[in-house]
Amino acid sequence: MEPDPGNAGVGNARTFQPRDPEEISDTETGGQPDSVLPEYGGTTLKVEPFGIEHITDRERHGRPSRLFPFWFGANATLYSFLVGFLGIAVLRLPVDIALEGVILGTVLGSIPFALLSIVGPATGYPQIAQSRSSFGRRGAYLPAALNWFSTTGWSAVTFILGGLAFSLFLRTPFALGVATFAVIQIGVAFYGHNVLHRFEQVMALILVGVFAAMSVVAIQEATAAAYAPSGGGIAGFAFMTILAASIPLSWAPYAADFSRYLARDTARRRIFVPAFLGMAVACIWVEAIGILLTMSLVFWGDPVLVFAHAFGGGLVVPLLLLLVVNLLAANAPNLYSSGLSLLALDVPVRRGTSVLVGGAIATVLAVWGGTDRVSFYESWLFFVEYWIAPWAAIVLISFFVFRHRGAEPSPDTAPRWRLPALAAYTAAVIVAVPFMNRAPRFVGPVSSALGGVDLSNLVSFGAASLLFYVLASRGERRSRATVDHPVVSESES
Repeated sequence: MEPDPGNAGVGNARTFQPRDPEEISDTETGGQPDSVLPEYGGTTLKVEPFGIEHITDRERHGRPSRLFPFWFGANATLYSFLVGFLGIAVLRLPVDIALEGVILGTVLGSIPFALLSIVGPATGYPQIAQSRSSFGRRGAYLPAALNWFSTTGWSAVTFILGGLAFSLFLRTPFALGVATFAVIQIGVAFYGHNVLHRFEQVMALILVGVFAAMSVVAIQEATAAAYAPSGGGIAGFAFMTILAASIPLSWAPYAADFSRYLARDTARRRIFVPAFLGMAVACIWVEAIGILLTMSLVFWGDPVLVFAHAFGGGLVVPLLLLLVVNLLAANAPNLYSSGLSLLALDVPVRRGTSVLVGGAIATVLAVWGGTDRVSFYESWLFFVEYWIAPWAAIVLISFFVFRHRGAEPSPDTAPRWRLPALAAYTAAVIVAVPFMNRAPRFVGPVSSALGGVDLSNLVSFGAASLLFYVLASRGERRSRATVDHPVVSESES
């Protein structure tokens, strides 16, 4: 039942086979014997031929330990550094409160992310496509569209930052800097899964050395810094915790994309631990550096400038080049998953084409928006990220509870719409609105009463979990009742 290589990666419904992938054995690979070599396997310099279809056992490869360098390389980035910068430059928190918030928030955000990584090997599907099991084959268009929109937009923001760094380093026009950065980024994502894993491993090695040296400087400078905090308290701690949790949680829709090629029988803890540690270690470490460096360099008023001046004025240019590398590591998985989300919308293109489409749109947005619209893009995209928490809650409950009961269909056999998930999702988002804070555009009444603390993700996650469990359990009981006591028509009696 292996997909036809000629149609591999095409995003329409035909890529989903009519049988449950859990029923496909190692020997059922299109009638070919076990000795036949895999089409893709562990080959690095080969364009990934698969899209959102099930990855058969013959194509499974890799070690779960590789999830650590992958997620470390993807998160030892400017975006993690930005969280630390905001804790000092904007929230003006005491260092101990900022660090405690970083640790707690990162741990809380990394747990659902690592749990979702387990879904990949168990199902063989990428994350958003696997959402069809929870939301239905058509109902999953909602998270697919939201994820495609947000990932493409984030690529545009990253292209702007990378273009700026390139233009400053090479003294080229901004548009040329964006185009150069985009071509490299699109090329890596176009090649796909194996190249991305190798790419992030290399990035992790480079970034470990740089951030180790930066850590020494940050600690030395922080001890001599004349920083006077003005924030703090429970509200400040809550702000920092939520801010830190947003980084790992934002990766949740991609988690299974980079674990789905692992063997189906891989122990869950062997997936959870490296995924969790890769995410948590990178975020906590780099955010802590951001906190300590900003204490002494806050006068620069910009996270890019603080980062670039970490070793003084003499190494600004090399650090700008490092920033380009850093942003490449951050956005390559994002652009790859953007392509998978387009396929999950049943757009009839190949995976490589889907990456080109997303990359081209992001490039146009970056050149058109320029530096003046970075804040606009970021504000809007942060708002869009509100969709992730209730989606993650539903997928986790569906996989870890109802799949165990045999009540979760596979993505290819799911009904078009699964009303329990759609109803729970909609209700959870509505319930969370009063807790949102996207000042100055919108501040919910509950958030305002709490001093501006945004608890919406926590509320929507909890509400979606509870509502989906109740609604899906009711549907499960009705289905069993129908099976146990089928309705007999008069003609049959």
